[in-house]
Amino acid sequence: MNSIKPEEFKELVKEKEIIEEIKFEQLTENSLKEINELQKIFPNWTRESSIKKIRSTIRGKDFRFVVKKNEEIIAHVKFLKKKSIHEHIAEMTSLIVNSSERRKGIATKLINFSIEKLPKKIKLITLAVDSKNKNAINLYKKIGFKKYGLLKKGSKIREKYVNNCLMVKEVNKN
Repeated sequence: MNSIKPEEFKELVKEKEIIEEIKFEQLTENSLKEINELQKIFPNWTRESSIKKIRSTIRGKDFRFVVKKNEEIIAHVKFLKKKSIHEHIAEMTSLIVNSSERRKGIATKLINFSIEKLPKKIKLITLAVDSKNKNAINLYKKIGFKKYGLLKKGSKIREKYVNNCLMVKEVNKN
């Protein structure tokens, strides 16, 4: 019979606790109750704006996924659906992780979970990220995104234009 060292047992218990308290979910028509939770990580969203965003998801205009820890939302990602000849593309337009939960692998797990849940017709995921945000760029590269361009003045943040690194990931290759 194999014995386990006390420090190994503590690590196993710690991992088990994390698994038990963290859940990944796709927001659906039952998600209107999530509005108050979303506002905790998006304090600039008004209640009306939050309702509109979730209703947009319910109507099938985008896909939203969250991570919950002890039933409280700690991370969120949004993919915008494209139409017509671009319906095989989803654009990741929003990713946020509660500041106290960063650097724990949650963003990576959330993105990978989300990609698995996207419809199989989605073949490409694109995103634009501030070209100076090296942490985010490295995260996306680790997940398999590749840089394909630079969009000068791609975003306006606090009344200043920033350049965007454009990235893409191929998914559902079948």
